[in-house]
Amino acid sequence: MTDEDRFFERQRQNWTNLRRLGVSAANCTECVETDPRCFIGDLSQATRIGNTLRTMCERCKRKLASPKDTEAIDAKWSALKKAGVRNDRCYCGEDNPFCLEADHVDGRKSSSRVMGCCINCHLKRTSRQLTEYPSESVDLSSALIVARNRLRGTIEHLELIAEGLRPIEKMLHDMSASEFDSYGNGPNAEGRSENGTKT
Repeated sequence: MTDEDRFFERQRQNWTNLRRLGVSAANCTECVETDPRCFIGDLSQATRIGNTLRTMCERCKRKLASPKDTEAIDAKWSALKKAGVRNDRCYCGEDNPFCLEADHVDGRKSSSRVMGCCINCHLKRTSRQLTEYPSESVDLSSALIVARNRLRGTIEHLELIAEGLRPIEKMLHDMSASEFDSYGNGPNAEGRSENGTKT
């Protein structure tokens, strides 16, 4: 499957989920999540504004329901560490342990390498694994298959990192664009001609 095929498969999956919800867009009421794969489970509290579903994504539901006492938080971190999680936050920045899950980077059957991934990012990854890669009747212990799965998992995780960094890059771009005019002059660049030279 080519990158283009993968992109269109993700888009198809998104639209399938939106149609399942009976809407054409979804927005979390607590954060900026809009990916329809992150809106599952109980939607009884959801509201619709036109064609947009407004409700909490799975990550925000977990965050709201998570215990606040130190003992429960420590116990959850211990459970994550026991499952093999070594990082303390997801790519998206989420660090609430009750939102994190042990994500098998290379696929559960290929290796035991795991990373802590929030429920939303985990849902996105699982959706990709189920829709973009055809089921195979291959020996999953084959060294080539294991290497392929390891590379595939690494690529997917890097794509999630890039996805999380895009909004920050856009924010910095917008901030820099408002600080400099089209000639590259900063806010204190008075007395310059149209070509940017001092007058």
